[in-house]
Amino acid sequence: MKRIRSRAGKALHPMVAPALLAAAALVQAAQPADPQAVFDRYVQAVHAADMPAVRALIAPDVERSDYVGCTPEMDNPACLAFYIEQTVVRPRARIRVISVDTRASELHARVEVRSELYRRAGAERIVGVDVLRIADGQIHAFRFIPDFNDEATASFFASIGIRPQPGSAQP
Repeated sequence: MKRIRSRAGKALHPMVAPALLAAAALVQAAQPADPQAVFDRYVQAVHAADMPAVRALIAPDVERSDYVGCTPEMDNPACLAFYIEQTVVRPRARIRVISVDTRASELHARVEVRSELYRRAGAERIVGVDVLRIADGQIHAFRFIPDFNDEATASFFASIGIRPQPGSAQP
């Protein structure tokens, strides 16, 4: 029976690898998969600046983010992770969940987000709705809809060249 080697070059017993995979599967299975629990883990990961945890929540077949910083070379999960990293993780944003509405696998969370990124642009905080489609414990779609009716939010987004589109949905 062939032995598997660890990174340190030590031989592992052939039954160790399947046991490690099974343990990892159990940990994943132990995590609640309902949309609210997944969203809560997302907020916790953002607050902890834990990008590996954020990436683990993103499904391989996630819808493409329309974030302008994404490049054609990025696959969809990398694009969404980059968006989250640039807009809330690196600026050490604090997300306050105002309300949550869940319909089957779609979650709408009205949030208030505060960070130095927004303060530097003259906005104490921004307000909007995180819209996520969640299945099997992972995020399959994610978008933020700014509340352009909120003066601070509208001001911040105007400062970066984003204005409401005619006919666009408002939270």
